[in-house]
Amino acid sequence: MGSSERDGPASLPPRGMDATTQRAIGPAVRLLCQVRLVVLAFSLVLAMLNGTGWLGAVLVVLAAPFSFVPALNWETRGRIYARNGILLACDIVVAVVALIPLAGSPLMAVYAAATAALWGLFAGLRLGLVMAVPLCLFQLTAYEPSWQGFVTGISGAALTAVMTWTGTMLGRRLRKQAVITAELATTREHQAMLAERLRLARDLHDTVAGDLAGLSLTTRGLADRLEREGVARGTVEVARRLSDAVQTAHRHTRSALGELRDETRGVTGPVTDLARRWTERTGVPVDVMVRAGADEIIGPGRARHIRAVVTELLENVRKHAGASRVEVLVTTEGPAARVLVTDDGRGLPAEVPATGGYGLRGIRERAALCGGDVTWTPAPGGGTTARVLLPAEPAGRPERPNGDVSDVVPDRPPRRSEHRRGRTAEVV
Repeated sequence: MGSSERDGPASLPPRGMDATTQRAIGPAVRLLCQVRLVVLAFSLVLAMLNGTGWLGAVLVVLAAPFSFVPALNWETRGRIYARNGILLACDIVVAVVALIPLAGSPLMAVYAAATAALWGLFAGLRLGLVMAVPLCLFQLTAYEPSWQGFVTGISGAALTAVMTWTGTMLGRRLRKQAVITAELATTREHQAMLAERLRLARDLHDTVAGDLAGLSLTTRGLADRLEREGVARGTVEVARRLSDAVQTAHRHTRSALGELRDETRGVTGPVTDLARRWTERTGVPVDVMVRAGADEIIGPGRARHIRAVVTELLENVRKHAGASRVEVLVTTEGPAARVLVTDDGRGLPAEVPATGGYGLRGIRERAALCGGDVTWTPAPGGGTTARVLLPAEPAGRPERPNGDVSDVVPDRPPRRSEHRRGRTAEVV
């Protein structure tokens, strides 16, 4: 059974039915199967009245599962039925056999029309018409050899062909409607999350950011006053460090505000600015290399993840590596992104906890959320290399704002090759 939007070859059913098509046409499939079951029940009654009860009963028992089973479990098995050429061929044979007790009855045209619409619904127009040929031929020969019988047979065959086309068109429209509904739901979800991000940004600006800005001015003034009053140099240094720490926290808060409002876009400029500010704060030089055209290749969702990952990896180097130089490399492999951060520090310990701190845990969560991975390996000449792989964003589906990792990603123990002595970070 194939996609209702694209006809497959005449000899085999299309292979392209996706989950959206399966769900979209499910109600129509069940309805047509139920119509066939009702007609089969009437055919059994007619067979009993005509004195051919055993034959009619056998034919009904033979044909009923081909309608009852799809109506019962189409949601879970529909694509299997649609792709199975043997089942489709058997359904053709059984459909013709089921018409035998109905020969000459108006119910024959009803069963044939419902069957043809069912085939057109999931098999497409061309394949559905090919499958409907035996039904049309049977109806042309099922009536008495008279003008009335000939016209009735022609009408039944034409109705069968028309219902094949009707089923195909119905399947296409149902799928289109399902796609539109899914897109609207995604858009509403995206708008709701955007509104929540803006609310958080406003609250953060009105509370934490404002308090840090005032505290930054206060600590700077305190350090200057202590220096003017001749307080011990050690005390002044403590005040200066306190002022620097508050200013750093304020910058980080402002950066978070920009991310929440999605004001920062792309990779090249933001990563370069991150490295420059980190160098100004730590005194450790950072070499940044970003592949040309990366901003056009990497989607906005993955770009947010990369900015967050690079920030955390640089902070990890500052806290633990004792490095004198760091390299940040952002490359692409097709639509996927790869970021490599390498330092020449002391490297990771021989045994690294499976979960690590919140920073390493956040990097793992971001990579897992995108279907990627993170590895840590020794850097050439000493130090560490950490690699984070971020596959391409799904096409046509907006990613959760700000690389939202609120979807809980359970901590998982790293692979044995994931942590070794040395420090390097890479994002793919």
